Amino acid sequence: MLLTVTKFLLLTVKVVLSHIIILFVGWSTLSSIQAQDMLAMVETTTISSEETEKENVTELPRRLIRKFKRDAARLALRMEAEQDDLRYGNIFIPSENVESIYEVLSLIYLNDETAQAIARCNVHTFPNPSIDHFKIIFDRNIDWATPLQDGITETNSQEINDLLDEYDLIIENHERWTDTEDIMVIRSKSPLNMAALSNEFYNIEGIVEIDLGIPEVGGNDILIERRSNGWEVSYVLKFGGTYIKGQGKQHTWSYLVSDSGTVTFKEEAGDPIPTYMKCSPTKKLATNE
Repeated sequence: MLLTVTKFLLLTVKVVLSHIIILFVGWSTLSSIQAQDMLAMVETTTISSEETEKENVTELPRRLIRKFKRDAARLALRMEAEQDDLRYGNIFIPSENVESIYEVLSLIYLNDETAQAIARCNVHTFPNPSIDHFKIIFDRNIDWATPLQDGITETNSQEINDLLDEYDLIIENHERWTDTEDIMVIRSKSPLNMAALSNEFYNIEGIVEIDLGIPEVGGNDILIERRSNGWEVSYVLKFGGTYIKGQGKQHTWSYLVSDSGTVTFKEEAGDPIPTYMKCSPTKKLATNE
């Protein structure tokens, strides 16, 4: 009897052990499969990231899109100024001109390593003419300015409010100017011909003067000229501690962009650039020996 019980217990232990072994093997196999799946997912993600990064090289970086569009709008507005005084021109900048110039600036950046370095040195259009703001100096005691005196960026002037709505403008801030005058900054959400827009405000009662906010000192710039079959674009980098006095240094890069989209580097000239600025990784002329 005792022998029979012992055999039964041994048989039971064998069965339990065999189940444990089967479960262990199954779990190991499943873990191996899961591990392989996880590895495959990581490899796929890595490949996708690499492919995405390669694709982004052919696209304008997001941080530059807005800057290039503003550059294009200002350059298009300068072309308008060659035809007539901007004060008497259209408030809206011709969109077809803006788009054409934006495309030119983008092509140069995407097709030339030096142009990418120039962008890292923040070479963009000098803020003249104004495309996004102006300052209004007004009689601080005028009735429509009551909300401004109370710290609210609004006015009681129907004329001003209508202009703000029509051209998608905001009153950015309001400050004390003199004992009798205050100043408020009007800013647009999209590039506009501010010289022409400011004329709409001049005849409003209480407005004394309008300042378009053009800097008196020089700075970096982009120049563009239309050619017979394309565009010539020059990037101007200005530097030097005495430049504010008009005696600083400058360096230029020029490109030709055909109407078919071909980008050709034309020339590089000017004063040697300090090495810390790293604006031209390939041209020897751009380094300070």
